[in-house]
Amino acid sequence: MSIAPLPPTIPLSGVPGVDAFQSAAAQGPQVVVAVDGRDLRVLAQGSMDGGSAQRSVAWVQSDLDVAGMFMQALSQAYGGGISAAVARELGLEPAPGRPLESRLVLQAVDMAQTGQRALAGVDFLTQLEHSAAAQGSAFRTVLADMGLAPSALSSTQRQQIDAAMTDRFLSATQAGEVPVTPETAASWLKDTISRLTNRAD
Repeated sequence: MSIAPLPPTIPLSGVPGVDAFQSAAAQGPQVVVAVDGRDLRVLAQGSMDGGSAQRSVAWVQSDLDVAGMFMQALSQAYGGGISAAVARELGLEPAPGRPLESRLVLQAVDMAQTGQRALAGVDFLTQLEHSAAAQGSAFRTVLADMGLAPSALSSTQRQQIDAAMTDRFLSATQAGEVPVTPETAASWLKDTISRLTNRAD
């Protein structure tokens, strides 16, 4: 095993995902990030085992921030609004060159998951009312406003509409833009139906 300064020109892969931080946090009291070849690896403090054999890695130097990398991974997984709220609640701040407490990693992920479920639940009824497959009341209203009969849409189109709407609601949740107003959901629905049926507004 060799420990060396991080070369400034080393081409690194992207920031590891939340799963990598969680896995390392379950193995030790602190989490660090190490450079292994061209990859960033998340490890429990002091764990340098690369599997079946020891591997040469270099500890992250002071110009890299483990806490910052973790919050970036959390933001990618759960959205900026949720990750920012978690960071405030736990007091997570940039700390270049310092390991991250495993308990904070696990607590942050748990809070983010709880927050995402809670925010998604806020819009459950709105999403159901705008469901094409369920023929919700708002869905029928939007169709009527567009001069379309429910029979004008195939079951495949209905599934595509609901999938597109789910993506829109999820994006709103991750951005912390909830609850979604019925007017906004109706606008999304009209736009989605227009695109699928090639209708101009």
